Amino acid sequence: MELLGERKKAILAAVIESYIRTGEPVGSKLLTQYLDYAVSSATIRNELADLCARGYLEQPHTSAGRVPTAKAFRLYIDELMPRRALEIERRNAITRRLQSAAGDPERLLSEATQILSETTGCAAITTPPQESAGRLRRVEFLRMSARTVMVAVMTSSGTLRSRLCRVDPSVDDEQLAALNTLLMDRYVGQPLSGIHLTSLQQLMFPLGKSGLAMAGLITGFCDLIQQSIEADVRLSGQFALLENPDYQWEHARLLLNFLSRRERLAAMLSMYTEGLQVLLGSESLCPELNGSSVIMTRYSPDGQQSGSIGLIGPVRMDYADVIPQLEFMARSMEKMMAELW
Repeated sequence: MELLGERKKAILAAVIESYIRTGEPVGSKLLTQYLDYAVSSATIRNELADLCARGYLEQPHTSAGRVPTAKAFRLYIDELMPRRALEIERRNAITRRLQSAAGDPERLLSEATQILSETTGCAAITTPPQESAGRLRRVEFLRMSARTVMVAVMTSSGTLRSRLCRVDPSVDDEQLAALNTLLMDRYVGQPLSGIHLTSLQQLMFPLGKSGLAMAGLITGFCDLIQQSIEADVRLSGQFALLENPDYQWEHARLLLNFLSRRERLAAMLSMYTEGLQVLLGSESLCPELNGSSVIMTRYSPDGQQSGSIGLIGPVRMDYADVIPQLEFMARSMEKMMAELW
């Protein structure tokens, strides 16, 4: 990234922090109040014009102030943002709420997600440690009657889910066993997020005509996998984004549609495995997240198995406040889950 002088950096940081607070374009006159040293309005205007030319600022209207671009927020997060620890009062409040659910990993994940969404105003997402959940362990087809078969799925967390499916009476036990073997060979040990209806439909071809007769079983299996994914991805606060002034209705609709697809959330979170990640707009590679930020980190109760915890919200968010909350939550979950394990 190109180098900026200290004065330009100070002006850019002041623009970003004012814009985060107000959501309004920032003018040169206002900036003189935020800088620690005396700079004339004319000098500030020249610096703002240069920052616009470099792609850090935009000017919505000819006579309006400037607003920061995603490029500016990237520089701010990487270099300019003040780093601070979460205040002790807020740490204690989070700890008290988490301790009320500390004896149950499922409740702990749900509570952590709820706390983050409430305190940040963003959509919060958590997933359990990957090796304790999120992979297929076993699938069974159990005939209940000539027209009814129970599909049972067990994940690596030990969770068992089942449902009854109707089948064509022409499907015999040998065909059921063939489908069972095919699914076991193809998917056991695989991440649940990689099992979807498109790949399952391709498995029907080796089964010939019997594959069509067993389409209901394959759909039932896919539905159980989807239920397992949704159980492993906790999501909270997504509907509050509808009230955020930074999102127009159509943008909010696309974002909520993306958030409703838990398998895509799980796949996105699993791509980033180390440290804190802040993805701005198109950096996430998901068109629905253009205009949004994704902040993610990992937590590992035993140093090996790790889960994800993250936030999705507008690019204009208070990163200096939100990031310490996310990092403290991750370390708290690490500690409480380690004690349980």
